[in-house]
Amino acid sequence: MSDPQTAATGLKEESKDWQEAYRDPQLIARRTRKHRQRLGTLGVFSWPRDSSVLDLACGTGEALRILHGEGFTKLSGVDVTIDQDLKREPWLEVKAGDGRSLPYANETFDAVICMHSLHHLGGLEGIRSTLKEAARILKPGGRLALIDHYDAWQVRFAFWGVSQWWLTWPTSGLRSFHKQHIDEWPYMMDYLNNWPNVRATIDGLGFEKPDVDTKCWVFFYWSARKK
Repeated sequence: MSDPQTAATGLKEESKDWQEAYRDPQLIARRTRKHRQRLGTLGVFSWPRDSSVLDLACGTGEALRILHGEGFTKLSGVDVTIDQDLKREPWLEVKAGDGRSLPYANETFDAVICMHSLHHLGGLEGIRSTLKEAARILKPGGRLALIDHYDAWQVRFAFWGVSQWWLTWPTSGLRSFHKQHIDEWPYMMDYLNNWPNVRATIDGLGFEKPDVDTKCWVFFYWSARKK
């Protein structure tokens, strides 16, 4: 069930099927394994452990739990819908909020991470607004760290694959991927079609030269400091 604060954000929430698929135990376990590797690629584990870190679009909190386990002591999360299990964690401050108008004062955080969520932010204008907000709430010298898809043939091929039920029937995890993909397909394709503008928006934030700016098979990784 959605948190009552969700309605105040004005963003469309994912469908019930998407929410159910996202919470599939196999996918949660997989995200936890993959997030550790991806946080490492971003260089997050080299950050001071007393850094104030916001996970923007934190979902069910796998990244935050990893950071907590790694000794980070000032952790916050924000999402359109607050995960109730995450809300009960005593080591975490979590809020319901719209990325386009984040509920934090200027220069609040040492770091903001956003993992696999740009394509959920309401199209190109939503991404632009959210990244400007992320820059606003970062302290001078604070880090913004991003992971999401980029447009390439292999990315589109991978999404074609998970859209085919006959390729995803063997396990519940793959079937959950299929459910998520069917829900995400319209805005994911809009995001991929707009990838050059998304990248231009990131480059236009006016941050220092990125510490991390690389790609793997289907994701890009980018991290830089605010001037």
